[in-house]
Amino acid sequence: MPSTITEKNFSSRNRKQQSEFRKRQLIDATIDCIDKLGISQTTLAKIAARAGLSQGNLVFHFHSKEALLEQTLHYLNDEYQANWQRALAAAGNDPYLQLRAIIRAAFAAKICNRRKISVWFAFWGESRSRPKYMQVCGASDRAFSDKLLALCSAIESQHAARLSAGTAALSLEGMIDGLWQNFLIGSPGFKRDRAIQAVFELLDSLYPDLAPIESIEM
Repeated sequence: MPSTITEKNFSSRNRKQQSEFRKRQLIDATIDCIDKLGISQTTLAKIAARAGLSQGNLVFHFHSKEALLEQTLHYLNDEYQANWQRALAAAGNDPYLQLRAIIRAAFAAKICNRRKISVWFAFWGESRSRPKYMQVCGASDRAFSDKLLALCSAIESQHAARLSAGTAALSLEGMIDGLWQNFLIGSPGFKRDRAIQAVFELLDSLYPDLAPIESIEM
């Protein structure tokens, strides 16, 4: 039996697999709708139409628009965190290599693209009035911020640094956030490898005795 579930082999799978497949379809459709319409104009009918499913199918899996929106945000958050945590784990034990790895991971194509960034900004825009959104978005940002600070502190304990660990971490995170925004509203054609190189140049200026030791691979 094929390992990946598709519409063609859908009927041969068990109920749990079928349910997970439909849920992923609906979450993908929700991301598309939020990207194109914004959260307020995203309706169950539009999501169902985008997914090519009935509205009844959507309600069966998620019960309400709010439940689907929350699950979509959790999906994006889990994807984002798993992405930089995998990069961190693969980088070894050197904090400088780890820092470079999670900077690169922040611009991975499946994470850093106009569609996904648009949806992140939409959820952030709603977070003031929706505490559940703030809880998820805030926890995600804090985890990344804390890791940046921990890595900068570890590097500072071993090497010369032009800024304190706290200021260095804030500077790196602020630059990453600004470049994410550039992907969303900046001029077309801004390249992912150029964004990574820009953050690496800041990193090299923060820790001048650590020469660039790896090239950008996308």
